[in-house]
Amino acid sequence: MISFREKSLWVSLLVSAVIASIYGDNVYALLFVLPNTSPGDTTSLITQIVIAFIILEVAIHIALAMSQQEDADAPEDERERNHRLTANNAGYWVLSIGLVSCVIQQMINSNIDFDVQNSFANYALAPIELKLVLIFWLSEVIRFGTEIYYFRKES
Repeated sequence: MISFREKSLWVSLLVSAVIASIYGDNVYALLFVLPNTSPGDTTSLITQIVIAFIILEVAIHIALAMSQQEDADAPEDERERNHRLTANNAGYWVLSIGLVSCVIQQMINSNIDFDVQNSFANYALAPIELKLVLIFWLSEVIRFGTEIYYFRKES
């Protein structure tokens, strides 16, 4: 039987994947369909996505906890703690490398004038906040996936 913590990880991974795909679709539309977007459009997109993510996570986790009340309050054992720490380490590396890459790319963008208008230039010139949210979600998916991998590896 799957533990409450593993079910919780699956829920978080699936919610993150669904929200990230919706976010990616909207970012694509902002960059290619409406290339001259305002900062208000970017802020609105990020706000809507974050609110949707929070609502989905809370609602599904409440339903999950109600269905497994006895397992939901169980303390974390040493094995689960080790899985969590290993997964956090993997997610941290993805977040760190992505953040540094994003900052370096932004510094390059401010010093080099792009004249070429192709898909790579649109991605390179995308607002930094769109890139940072994408990097955050990627690190979270890596973290959830790594922890699920270790849970499944031992069972």
